Amino acid sequence: MPERIWHTSKLEFFIDHTRRWLADVKENAEALAEARTKPHVLADTDVARVKRVYTDQAGDLTLFEEQAEKWGQLPDLSPSRRQKLQILNDQLAELRELNKQVLALADELAQGTIDTVMAASEAELGLAALLGQQSGA
Repeated sequence: MPERIWHTSKLEFFIDHTRRWLADVKENAEALAEARTKPHVLADTDVARVKRVYTDQAGDLTLFEEQAEKWGQLPDLSPSRRQKLQILNDQLAELRELNKQVLALADELAQGTIDTVMAASEAELGLAALLGQQSGA
């Protein structure tokens, strides 16, 4: 495995990148949350793609967190850079939480994809409809 390159002078880049990343994840999380009321519009492949992307993203987040930790260990980090580092850490914490939420939501949505609905028997669908009516009463 090649030695990791630590980006000692790229704090602003990481902040900007993470800000855009956070906006994208928020948008995707909102779209998935909307699908909660109609998971049948998603296919198994859609949910699998979400899981793959956000599992990979969790690994990327770890790299960003390790980089931020390296910056935090620098003894000569100026107060303004330390403040910027706190901004980055806050963004990374929010990203980590959203990432977990998206993965949990994907697991939930996987239970009602169009593929799952189409594979269900008429009896299963009828029971689900009855249970849905009872829970709504």
